[in-house]
Amino acid sequence: MKPVGDFDRHGDPMIHYYTNRELAEKLEVNLARWKRWSRSFLPPDPLGGMQSGYARQYLFKDLFKVFLGGYLLGHLKLSVNESRKVLDDISPWLGNNGFFDWDFSDKEKNDVWVYFCPLSAPSHDAVPDFRYLVRKVVDVQPADSVQKHRTVVTYEDEFIPDGDYNAFDVLRHPVVHVINLYTLYATIVAKLG
Repeated sequence: MKPVGDFDRHGDPMIHYYTNRELAEKLEVNLARWKRWSRSFLPPDPLGGMQSGYARQYLFKDLFKVFLGGYLLGHLKLSVNESRKVLDDISPWLGNNGFFDWDFSDKEKNDVWVYFCPLSAPSHDAVPDFRYLVRKVVDVQPADSVQKHRTVVTYEDEFIPDGDYNAFDVLRHPVVHVINLYTLYATIVAKLG
């Protein structure tokens, strides 16, 4: 996958900014909904408010956060505060693993699943803390039809935050949410390209 955006005279990718309207059209999201998500998941625009005359501009990192936040709201049915909490908790990991970068071509193109569950039963007033299992597919051995072996998938697990628990603590929880980060990333890049 080549970098999305324009290139300078040396062939290096230039920073490309998107506007609300452009992103809403390309990502097929209602403009008012996109703006609402943006206000919910990003800090206030430093160039001014609604009356300033400046349209908010997004770097890829910002638009990925807004799209992921919207996914948490719309598909996983989390509240705005719960979605913010999830974004705050996993953003350092996302940045360290290339999900905020224009060019994801140097990364492995395997599925990355995030499973998360609340640590305690949420009250209606408080936002729960979450426990996260990041499961990366590192190898897939296809099924052998001759010997009737099954497909073997090898995972690498990582926990956010690090702790003394295992994958079953998360996966067996009565309330588990799941996101395929690579598919979400690839969807955004395809729609922007």
